[in-house]
Amino acid sequence: MAEQPEQQTREPLRIVVFSRRAGFADGLGTNLPSQQHAAYEELASTPESGARTGFVVDLESLPEPLELIRALRQHPEWRMQLIWTRGDAGPESRALTDGAFETVDNPGERIETCSGRLLTANGGQPARSQDDVLLTLLWSHPHMSLQPVRDWSAPELYRYPLLDVLLEEDTPEFWLRGLKQRRLVEGQELVDRVRLCPGCRHGHLSFVDVCPECDSLDIRTEPGLHCFSCGHVAPQRLFQDNGMLSCPNCHATLRHIGEDYDRPLENHVCGGCQHMFMEGRVLARCMACGQAHDPDALEALGVYRYRLSEAGRLVARTGDIGDLYGVFDEINYVSPEHFEFFFDWTLKLRERHEEIRFGLILLHLNGLARVIDTLGHGRGAALVDSFAERVKALVRTTDLVTRTADDRIWLLLPQTSADGVDVLAGRLSRLMEDSVEGTALDRLGRVYHESSIGMSEAEDAAAVMARLVSRSQ
Repeated sequence: MAEQPEQQTREPLRIVVFSRRAGFADGLGTNLPSQQHAAYEELASTPESGARTGFVVDLESLPEPLELIRALRQHPEWRMQLIWTRGDAGPESRALTDGAFETVDNPGERIETCSGRLLTANGGQPARSQDDVLLTLLWSHPHMSLQPVRDWSAPELYRYPLLDVLLEEDTPEFWLRGLKQRRLVEGQELVDRVRLCPGCRHGHLSFVDVCPECDSLDIRTEPGLHCFSCGHVAPQRLFQDNGMLSCPNCHATLRHIGEDYDRPLENHVCGGCQHMFMEGRVLARCMACGQAHDPDALEALGVYRYRLSEAGRLVARTGDIGDLYGVFDEINYVSPEHFEFFFDWTLKLRERHEEIRFGLILLHLNGLARVIDTLGHGRGAALVDSFAERVKALVRTTDLVTRTADDRIWLLLPQTSADGVDVLAGRLSRLMEDSVEGTALDRLGRVYHESSIGMSEAEDAAAVMARLVSRSQ
């Protein structure tokens, strides 16, 4: 492994061009050695290394340039190299490449800088996971970012082509959510905002008007009448009797509009229950799972162009696994100082009000190191993300969460009986086991808990938490 960087530094800089136009490489005007190929298969058959190489794709002469670009980004030897385009690039081509070649002042310098960063990325070690590959790519290509592309067939109506081509496991949506939760990427520009079904998180929704009384789709616009004698409101056709207008309810003859009757604002009629109304109720029906929701219940999702965060750049440079436990900071998180303050306040409140009941739970994720060693960084990070999502589903909005160490997550449960604390602790313990099901591991960690009934009046928050920590040793 030690000889590989040395060998890479001795390789000359070069440009590899894909074009079916004769002499296209010579017309680029660079002083770098160049090769021209008419198809991806020609390059794939050559044994030369892809280090210190820049690619130029002639979009106008190739039959399927996007497929060629995807193949380059997926190939382990060439996916980290600079890829430029010539011609009119579409959204997906721009998302996978480093821009137009004609905008580059010094291609050789750009290739040199990129290859230098690749030598030192990840602490000089090979990539261990798809996270490492993506972070290294974005760090060594400062002009690249995670760009969304509108796609009607995507579950969330947008997708990220760079995630698609580098994906090894899970789904792109889950991968991106994990990157955001660990704060490895940050939103650079808001591109769009979409609404998703809260049941299945799909964005394919049909908005329909239904009857506000019976939710029937069979509604139509129809003029109505309002009888002044009895106040009856109904469609006009029901008032017509032998060429005259009479109320079907009180049988009063309606002769003069404004004196005997008028036209109400309600001009919509339900074909099912005959209810008249001004405006129908709007429902959003998911075309994927079939559920219907009020528009206010839909999940709003901001679609961003993402770039590496400071934490992401640090991971890309040093190979540090990053703050995998940061996903728990999204669950009703408060700082350890505030957590201890609220815990102390709750203890004092119990002294004056005997009906106050609460609980404390410690999640000690001491098995994560073994998870990373056994499954690898990528699958280990995904496992922690999944576990955090399932914990979030169990935690109430009034519960508080904090971390006093990377692998120690605390939950304060106000107004919870001793039985309620036991039940939640049991569920979390089973979740520790279920999370590693199908692997060689037995559990992700241990759960320790205590109810306020077992806490002495002389103890403060620090003492109770220290007692649980000592049990976890």
